[in-house]
Amino acid sequence: MTEGYVSAHIQESVAHHAHELGIRVDVRGDVVHLSGEVMSEDRRHAVEEAARAAAEGRRICNEVHVTSAIEPEGEETLS
Repeated sequence: MTEGYVSAHIQESVAHHAHELGIRVDVRGDVVHLSGEVMSEDRRHAVEEAARAAAEGRRICNEVHVTSAIEPEGEETLS
């Protein structure tokens, strides 16, 4: 299998099982690099597990960052 095919296969698994669409998957040899942003540590873990299930024994380098969503103060006025 080519690295491009493996990358697409893993990205599909992440989208389907972890429900995350914005994760970048790069396969370099036997290492899968994951990058992007998610809203919680649980989501980050779910992305890694979905990738690991599809990675066929390759090592996972999880570089996905957790971003904090801060609720805005006050009311937003629409004009």
